[in-house]
Amino acid sequence: MPTAAKLVAALSFAFLAWVVCITIEGVMPEGQRVGYLYPVSIVAGALAGWFVSGAAKRAKYHEAASTGIRTAITAMFVALGTFSIATMLTIAMRGRYRGPMDAVLDVVNQFIDFGTLLLAAPVIVALFFGGAIAGMVTEAAGRRWR
Repeated sequence: MPTAAKLVAALSFAFLAWVVCITIEGVMPEGQRVGYLYPVSIVAGALAGWFVSGAAKRAKYHEAASTGIRTAITAMFVALGTFSIATMLTIAMRGRYRGPMDAVLDVVNQFIDFGTLLLAAPVIVALFFGGAIAGMVTEAAGRRWR
């Protein structure tokens, strides 16, 4: 059921995903294409915000901050998984794999390769502090508009 908290959570985490994309773009190697980084990350953030943080039980603000961090990490894993599977499908359509198991194993390798971009300090700071703030904003909206 749609609530104000879910809407605020979706918008907050979509905005956080946009900010994290800008941060990631700053730490990416020179000349690497961004591609669908922004739309996929924003949709993953909005969906994670709606289903994880927006649906969370209304609690204290420090619990809302931890829920926000959990939501940001969930959105990050959804986006990384989406990029890994899309890259694997692109490579598979070119006939580069010997079999289906090679393709499945390459999803893990792609996940790790994309995940190493997120190990930069500015990205981690943006994810954690932004997630905590977005979680507290969601909590405030849930308390304000019941």
